[in-house]
Amino acid sequence: MIDSREKQVLADLTAIVKILNLPMILVGAGARLIIFDQKFGEGRGTKDWDVAISIDSWETYQKLGEALIDGDPPIFQSTKTAHRFKHIKTAIDVDIVPFGAIGKPDQEIIWDDSGSPMSVLGFDEALSYAVTTNIDDLQIQVIDIPSFVVLKIFAWGDRKKQKDLEDIEFILSKYEDEDEERIFKELSKELANSEVEFLDANIYLLGQDIYRMLQDKTLIELNKLLGKMIEKFDYDEERSFGYLLKVLHRGIDSLDLKT
Repeated sequence: MIDSREKQVLADLTAIVKILNLPMILVGAGARLIIFDQKFGEGRGTKDWDVAISIDSWETYQKLGEALIDGDPPIFQSTKTAHRFKHIKTAIDVDIVPFGAIGKPDQEIIWDDSGSPMSVLGFDEALSYAVTTNIDDLQIQVIDIPSFVVLKIFAWGDRKKQKDLEDIEFILSKYEDEDEERIFKELSKELANSEVEFLDANIYLLGQDIYRMLQDKTLIELNKLLGKMIEKFDYDEERSFGYLLKVLHRGIDSLDLKT
């Protein structure tokens, strides 16, 4: 799934970030390739890689950029896009999203080159729930599936791109919880009362997992966006994208209503 060129990009980036002692997680379609496609089938391909790095200020972000492009020899080069760096040896692009204290107080950043705002809601939680993954001898932190869905919903809210919807639909159409017994352990009452259909149970549980991981503000904003997304699609047809989004939303709400 990941070739030697892509591994080299991630290894070089990881080495530089480690020197600066900055927490980094792999996000975007590249993360999906690792956490999902290898188990459930191949989805949309990607030509670049996306990472998110917890950073305290734009000064630190500038130091990171300098470390990437000022090596001897340089490993990356800057591009016309402020957050995109090209790996010189492979010509593969890496997009770097800063989050954490840099986004306070509203968990939003403004890109200098475009003036465009970007929500970084959900990234703190994604870092907390990230999974350490080995790619041969390379160890890297990768977001988990609930975090992937959350960040894709916020990405759609920012840019309204079709690729974000495609990634969400791909996950929801194929997702199965790794614990096959979990459905019966946690949803026995809901299944017995026909509150949840068996075929919907995995997505319903995914919604509950999302609820458990998110801070209150993140959850409120996610529910707003998810509601807008559901309105765009027909959710009456069983197993359609709109239908699956509705099941996900019901799973989130099922725990919210109990608090």
